[in-house]
Amino acid sequence: MAGLTETATRNLKAELARQGKTTKDLAKAWGLEIRAVNNRLKGRTPLSTDEIEKAAGLLGLEPENLTMLLIQPLDSITKFHV
Repeated sequence: MAGLTETATRNLKAELARQGKTTKDLAKAWGLEIRAVNNRLKGRTPLSTDEIEKAAGLLGLEPENLTMLLIQPLDSITKFHV
């Protein structure tokens, strides 16, 4: 069973891909270098609430909806759009 950080980062990468967003787009939204973003997307550094909020803006989602998407088990993902 995947841990919460692993699940969140996998789901974030999947949502970025679904929406055609890149690591560079996320780095710009977060104000971080690509290396720091990659550390988060590989689960080496946990996501902060501020990063989730900024990622939600990039993805056109409410932060609460992105949070729910991020914590869903990998085999039960559904999109949360309002």
